[in-house]
Amino acid sequence: MERADVIVKTIGSILAGIVSVFTGLFGVVFTILLALMALDFITGIIAAYVTEGLRSSKGYKGLLKKVYTMLLIGSVLLIEIAVLKSRGVITDSISGAFCVIEFISIIENGNKMGLNLGFLNKLVSAVRTKTALGEDEGDKDRRMRK
Repeated sequence: MERADVIVKTIGSILAGIVSVFTGLFGVVFTILLALMALDFITGIIAAYVTEGLRSSKGYKGLLKKVYTMLLIGSVLLIEIAVLKSRGVITDSISGAFCVIEFISIIENGNKMGLNLGFLNKLVSAVRTKTALGEDEGDKDRRMRK
């Protein structure tokens, strides 16, 4: 299944791994991820306030997903260090993929607020909707709900 979002996330992962290897700065990508998560959470709260009103249950759910992501990445790091005797390159690669996801979410939050983000909207639309079958994610979601 060759979807555009998988390709973009893969490229983000590879680039993050390359940065980690060549700079020796393990953890920089994870630090960027933490900042993007914070920005996504804040913009999500703002978007919810502007569009539908704040609901604490939805906010807690989003926050718990972010905590889970951090725990998952931490688990990968522990396994990478203990089993693979690596310096965190795989962890940085995974963090890079999650950075792409968080960045897309920040852009979507701007769209929910009615901001015109120009080419970023086209980029997110291309990444989110293209699948190998030429079907968009919205069609898939509607079909699954029936």
